[in-house]
Amino acid sequence: MTLQDSKKNVLICPQHWGLGHVTRTIPIIHYFLNRSHRVVLACSGAGSDLLKLEFPQLPIYEIVDYGMTYPTGNMYLNMGLQIFQLHKAIWKEKKQIAKICQQEQVDLIISDSRFGASQKSIPSVIISHHLHLPLGNKFLEIMIDRWMRIFYVKFDQIWTPDFVGNVNLSGELSHLFKSNKHHFIGPVSRFDKKDLAIKYQVAFLLSGPEPQRTYFENQILDQLKNMDLKNVILIRGTQLPSKKVFPSYLEVIDLATGDQLNNILYASELIVSRSGYTTLMDLAVIKKPALLVPTPGQPEQEYLGRELMRKKKFLCIDQKNLKLNLHLQEALQYDGFSDFPSLDSLEEQLDSLVESNELWG
Repeated sequence: MTLQDSKKNVLICPQHWGLGHVTRTIPIIHYFLNRSHRVVLACSGAGSDLLKLEFPQLPIYEIVDYGMTYPTGNMYLNMGLQIFQLHKAIWKEKKQIAKICQQEQVDLIISDSRFGASQKSIPSVIISHHLHLPLGNKFLEIMIDRWMRIFYVKFDQIWTPDFVGNVNLSGELSHLFKSNKHHFIGPVSRFDKKDLAIKYQVAFLLSGPEPQRTYFENQILDQLKNMDLKNVILIRGTQLPSKKVFPSYLEVIDLATGDQLNNILYASELIVSRSGYTTLMDLAVIKKPALLVPTPGQPEQEYLGRELMRKKKFLCIDQKNLKLNLHLQEALQYDGFSDFPSLDSLEEQLDSLVESNELWG
């Protein structure tokens, strides 16, 4: 049996830990739509809002949000306070997805980092690059890696959006994980190459869990007051209203579709963003300089930012130390991914995996 034997119902359910997990499923959604399969979506919060903008014709179910927040810069404290909440959300998620699968007669589940999405009777895939967390504490790393593995191996396949060799984006986050279910599909981006004139001096691209997203937005707006900039754009990454007064030279968008964001970033001289993995995959396409500001308390982003700065690709600054009047100019001195290889064909990679005996039996 293969997916091409007949048209199938495919459930795609990205996690809403910021918008990165959602945006990188957009090319996956197009892959199945282009092959005339029926796609059903499930997400939460701003992730659902973005998917409705991108795919207004598709059914979208609202499912549980993990509700993880990062109130402190201490990852251990953040996780310790919320581990019960996380397990409760995973249990609820599994029940909700089982109900959707029954109602929509789902033939294949594609989860992006939703641990509770796997179902015993339905082939399933999880997309993830954070298969290992570099916490700086070996004992905790082993314990958390084993905890995550319990969930990952319940899926029939694990897709990591990265290159398999030494030239890669994720480093230890995914390359230390060993399993015959684990496959590298190459970096995934919803962006296409553009040749546009520069319109914006800086594009601020916000995302991630609250309250850190709001803290970052407020910090940017406060520092911009004392700077002489003329054409700047802020993509807030949320539809929650802001009480801030935006300066006249600052163009503000709550959420941007893929095409909008594609054009904005290609028309920007410099990008300021989190060091989230999906953002890095997009930067690998557009090959623009960027100032990376990891979300406090997220060791994955901190690791990625440090590694890329060590490799002299991007300037990475902790949020508490950010000084835009100094760091915007300094970030322009870095080359970004200008020498990075072109992305491989996603369609070819997925064809071989989706049609594999391993997935369908």
